[in-house]
Amino acid sequence: MATDRAPQAPVEMIGEWLGSVRLRTPDADEFAALDELMPHGAELPKYLRQFATLTMLSAAIASFGLLADSGAVVIGAMLVAPLMTPIVAAAAATVTAHNDRLVKAIAIIAAGTFLAIAVGWSVALLAAGRVIDVSSLPGEIRGRTFPGLLDLGIAITAGAAAGYVQPRRSTIAALPGVGIAVALVPPLATVGITLQLGLADEAGNALLLYLTNLAAIVFSAAIVLILSGFRPSDEADRRALGVRLAVTLLAVTAVAVPLTLHTRSAVADLQLRSSVVAAVAEWDPDVDILDQTSDVADSRASVDLLLVGRGDPRPVYELAEAISARFGGPVDLQVRYQSDRLFVVSVR
Repeated sequence: MATDRAPQAPVEMIGEWLGSVRLRTPDADEFAALDELMPHGAELPKYLRQFATLTMLSAAIASFGLLADSGAVVIGAMLVAPLMTPIVAAAAATVTAHNDRLVKAIAIIAAGTFLAIAVGWSVALLAAGRVIDVSSLPGEIRGRTFPGLLDLGIAITAGAAAGYVQPRRSTIAALPGVGIAVALVPPLATVGITLQLGLADEAGNALLLYLTNLAAIVFSAAIVLILSGFRPSDEADRRALGVRLAVTLLAVTAVAVPLTLHTRSAVADLQLRSSVVAAVAEWDPDVDILDQTSDVADSRASVDLLLVGRGDPRPVYELAEAISARFGGPVDLQVRYQSDRLFVVSVR
């Protein structure tokens, strides 16, 4: 006679699922798919030549696309870029305790990183003459010089997808999509371009975006590989696996701190711009904003406006007070006002 079973709590259900995951053993083909990530012996020199060639080509495509402000060209560079393979190989070597492969993957990643930056620098030397300051940077470059927490989220999920796809040959066609989702070569090309232009802060931010992607992919891909059943065969290596994962988690945490600061700064800037637009509309509905430069530093807003309106402007201090009230902090305001006048002349 069957007996009724009490419903399981969500925690118990999750525990059973994790237990089934831990008991899973990948098949020989899945192990082979990870082994093939890092060539050995006589195949290694050929792989390195191909890796270097594709890295230079993808970095050149990305650099020209960034300077031309062409998102389609930059996406094409992501498809050519070979950096995802050694990064996933580093995650696999971390999980399976193949230390020699881990060292080899890290060395290849480092070489590809410097090579892509050098290509970006060289392309900027040849083709970036029209860029004279930060304001002249194309949008595709500026978009990679201010990373935030959203970029970390993209990298973590893309790394998880790479960890799931790589050992399963039936899903390997999805891997190029992972490469497009998480940018690796475009930020490095941006580093080279901005370094050549003397924009050290922008170069540092672009490098932070790349390091964010690198650390997050290795960590999340390693976690998914563990959940897929991959782990060291030796008991001592299994105990050391926690240390390896802690190191990668520490790297993710290290990049998360400046990303959090960047995100808070971006939110404050957006709030200020919104406050300015609303305050100007309240100050004088007939005034239009031709240009707005605003920034927040140490909770103090700085706003520079170019306005156009009919007749003489209302007192500017009223606009400053309206912006301050909406923003919720002190404001330094500079206004340039142009009178919008219409002249109609008929000569016969």
